[in-house]
Amino acid sequence: MQAYVIGLLWFLGVSAVAAVAVVLIRRSWPPDQRADIHDVLSVVFSMTGTLYAVVAAFVFIDVWQIGNDARAATYREAQTVQAIAWSTESSPPELRAQIVALSKQYLHEIIDQELPRLRAGLPVGEEGWTVLDDLRSVSARTPAGADDGGDSPELAVQAVMQAREDRLALGDKRIGSVTWFALLFGALLAGMPILFFRFEHIGTQLAMTTAVVGMITLLLVTIHQIERPFTSTERVPATAYQNALTRLDALDG
Repeated sequence: MQAYVIGLLWFLGVSAVAAVAVVLIRRSWPPDQRADIHDVLSVVFSMTGTLYAVVAAFVFIDVWQIGNDARAATYREAQTVQAIAWSTESSPPELRAQIVALSKQYLHEIIDQELPRLRAGLPVGEEGWTVLDDLRSVSARTPAGADDGGDSPELAVQAVMQAREDRLALGDKRIGSVTWFALLFGALLAGMPILFFRFEHIGTQLAMTTAVVGMITLLLVTIHQIERPFTSTERVPATAYQNALTRLDALDG
């Protein structure tokens, strides 16, 4: 709900600024005095608008793909955590219980601590790495051959560490300040010509102007909202980790 409110406020604010600019420009430079530049503005508006749409589309696709990769990374990490517990089926009961308990502790750390911190833009801390170090130490004590030819628990822990690094790297991924400069400056160039169009009625110009600048504003707000995938519980939910925890609870039981 907060994202919708932010988008609406930006839409109304920028549209209001554009409407005021239209009124001021019409008062200082009446439309009947702009006949000689109307055709030029139409060409400029068409070219800049098309170029900006292409650039914005590529950026939007890029940030959307980051979100898809982040969601896939959570499922990959959750599956590797499950693999640790499954690889200990032939291990001594005490050792297997320790590994399952540490695996569940790691999943709880992600669900209860790390994901909320990522959504708030905060560092995740070192507790997750500490649990994985403990898990690696315990897994190293697994007797040789206890994995029945499959991946050993120690190898499975290494896979979890790699999946964790992938998730954290995606959590820090951004489109960059240069791209934002191109988006913002391009939005200005794409939307400015319509302020000077030669409309006979001010109501028509206000409607067209607010529609154009409002659409550009909503596009920029959307890109900003989805730029960091873990800030949204809808784009990257904790479902993968919760499902893995449920399976481990059943395995432990």
